[in-house]
Amino acid sequence: MTKSTATCPLFLFPFLCLLFLLPFQASPSPTTEAQALVKWKNSLSPPPPPPSLSSWSLTNIPHLCNWTGIACNGGGLVTGIGLSGSSLNGTLDALDFTSFPNLTRFDVSNNNLKGPIPSSIGNLSQLRFLELAVNFFEGAIPRSIGQLIKLEKLDLRLNKLTSSIPSEFGLCSNLTYLALAKNSISGELPLSLSNLVRLSLFRASHNRLSGELLPDFFTNWTELVSLKLQSNFISGQIPPEIGSLTKLNHLSMYNNSLSGLFLRSFTGELPPDLCSGFALRYLMIKGTNSLGRCLTINGNKIAGCIPPELGKLSQLRALTFYSNDLTGKIPRRDGKSRELLSLNLSNNHLAGDIPISLGNLSKLNYLDLSKNALSGSIPDELANCKNLLSLNLSNNNLSGVIPPELGNLFALQILLDLSHNSLAGSILSNLAKLTKLENLNLSHNNFSGTIPTVLSSMSSLGSIDLSDNKLMGAVPSGRLFQQAPESAFIGNPGLCGNVTGLSPCGTSNKSTDQRKRFWLV
Repeated sequence: MTKSTATCPLFLFPFLCLLFLLPFQASPSPTTEAQALVKWKNSLSPPPPPPSLSSWSLTNIPHLCNWTGIACNGGGLVTGIGLSGSSLNGTLDALDFTSFPNLTRFDVSNNNLKGPIPSSIGNLSQLRFLELAVNFFEGAIPRSIGQLIKLEKLDLRLNKLTSSIPSEFGLCSNLTYLALAKNSISGELPLSLSNLVRLSLFRASHNRLSGELLPDFFTNWTELVSLKLQSNFISGQIPPEIGSLTKLNHLSMYNNSLSGLFLRSFTGELPPDLCSGFALRYLMIKGTNSLGRCLTINGNKIAGCIPPELGKLSQLRALTFYSNDLTGKIPRRDGKSRELLSLNLSNNHLAGDIPISLGNLSKLNYLDLSKNALSGSIPDELANCKNLLSLNLSNNNLSGVIPPELGNLFALQILLDLSHNSLAGSILSNLAKLTKLENLNLSHNNFSGTIPTVLSSMSSLGSIDLSDNKLMGAVPSGRLFQQAPESAFIGNPGLCGNVTGLSPCGTSNKSTDQRKRFWLV
């Protein structure tokens, strides 16, 4: 009996030692949480801490739940720390995240916090909202964030984060909002992100991401509403599976290295089913755009023809495909895109006529078809776009005359640019009705006749260019013309007037008359 009693403690000794080696986690209390908060507050720089944290004091523990930015549960334990825009300076190093096992929200966005994001942040097992945007956090994104399996929103935008997107993010299966934009994150999008089946918003623009877009993303992200990947180094094809995203209304992929044909695979053609859900309102595949509900695919190498299906996107507000390799004709608008505010197809290889159906876009503010190979005449129907603020048809092969109806675009303010075409005829006097217009460029055409004197009444006009035409006669004497640079009139041998670079009208006309009389005799 004695022997048995003596051996029992020896048998249990290793297990007892193991228990002592395990970390001891004290039960949370308002006191321990208050102490952790005050310790972090005192670490912020420069001292003293910002006045917004004056309520954070160990003498004020009974009122912990009334401290600035602190939310509590029924038991008086901290569930939320919200200090967005509180002028905080310093780091998160001194904040003991293990002291807050009930924390569901941590928001220190829009401050001046710096340094790395502590890996201990992965201990916040109940966290649902993590917002660290608009700070100066640097270094790698902690892989421990993948332990936050209840996380719904992760916002790390506008920091100085580097390295790659941790594959552990794929473990955050409840994530609906993931924002990583405007950092220096590199590498490929990890395949594990396809596990985020609840994701509705993914923003990773303005980074250094590379690689190709995998079909698995679009197969699983069926709840996706907004996808912004612009200004990266993403290459290859856009998978046809993108057409399954029936809830997508904002797609931005401009300024990447995407290539191929238009609407059948972002590097073959854009997927034909891209418009199948008709929820798409904002598509960007190049070029910046501030409009909502827009489709932008700028600055890539998208080739092929513009799919006519885009005309079925009845809620589309902006369509921007400039600086690609698009060919073929501009599709006729079937009248369903009446909400369109901006259409930019510039700097491509589009040919054929300008569709008269563009006149159906009655709400259109901006139309830019410049730098293509468009031919034919300018449709009279464009005058139906009564809300146009800017019209740019320059650098094409347009011919014919300026439609008199364009003088009825009374809202036109920013720009009217018809330069570098083969337009002919006279410059119409009714352009003077564009009283809000600030910039007029009719250069490099075949316009003839005189410059209408009435154009001098366009008081809002700050810039005019009539160079390289076949204009003749006196330049009007109004302020606009007298203050215009010499370059605005060069290339018109028949022009004269009191303008730098031109001959006075009297001398030129007299010598011309003398020559005429000589031949008559």
